[in-house]
Amino acid sequence: MSGQSANRTEKQDTKQDFSQCLFFSTSALNRKLTEYAEEEFGKIGMAPSHGFVLLVALKSPGIQPSEIARQLSFKPSTITRFLDRLEQLSLIERRLQGRNAQIFPTARAKKMEESIRSAWKALYQRYSRTLGKELEQSLTEQIGRARSSLDQD
Repeated sequence: MSGQSANRTEKQDTKQDFSQCLFFSTSALNRKLTEYAEEEFGKIGMAPSHGFVLLVALKSPGIQPSEIARQLSFKPSTITRFLDRLEQLSLIERRLQGRNAQIFPTARAKKMEESIRSAWKALYQRYSRTLGKELEQSLTEQIGRARSSLDQD
């Protein structure tokens, strides 16, 4: 065995394999899917998270930020930050109803709805094509069940 082969074998033997770790595997998957999402939503000049917040507001005008946070599984403080940015971009309007804020999409947001849905569809098609329809559907279902279980913890 040459010196280079021995060194390569040594390095392989000391390399830690995290592929059987759920945390590592889902984090790696999330990084790749985030890359895809940022590319697809970037085509319309929007962050993916902002696009999903807008879709919720478009479907339910007058929705409260806490409900957006619940639907998208974000912390309320994160949703507040997203809403601040969307308000700066004139895509949502906050209205106070007593002590509660209600979120309304603006006319500008309504005009963007089709392009946001197209970006979401392009994202779905991209990862579905890469993973294969069967694996994509199975992963989505299994991850949904895992999230539900972990949310009860």
